[in-house]
Amino acid sequence: MNIGSAIKSIRKERGFSQKDFAIECGLSVNALCQIEINSSFPQKNTIKLICEKLNIPVSYLLFFSINDEDIPEDKRKTFNSLNTAIKEILLDDIDKSYTNI
Repeated sequence: MNIGSAIKSIRKERGFSQKDFAIECGLSVNALCQIEINSSFPQKNTIKLICEKLNIPVSYLLFFSINDEDIPEDKRKTFNSLNTAIKEILLDDIDKSYTNI
């Protein structure tokens, strides 16, 4: 699970700098950096707060966090073939919800 990379990707999609987003979430820049490089795993309440600030459901973030190591080897081909399409749909949904704030 690569939750930090998912946070970073969606944060950038939203146009937040790391510093501004850290402030928005009440985190230090160092703490957010450690999360985004997957050096530390955020607590449940931090994940919830980050998702609120990104205006996405926690389930979206968790889906974007899945990597090949999380999928059984015999299911990876199927997952990877669907993964891109699903992410495009979710990103489109995220973009629509974000512009309706």
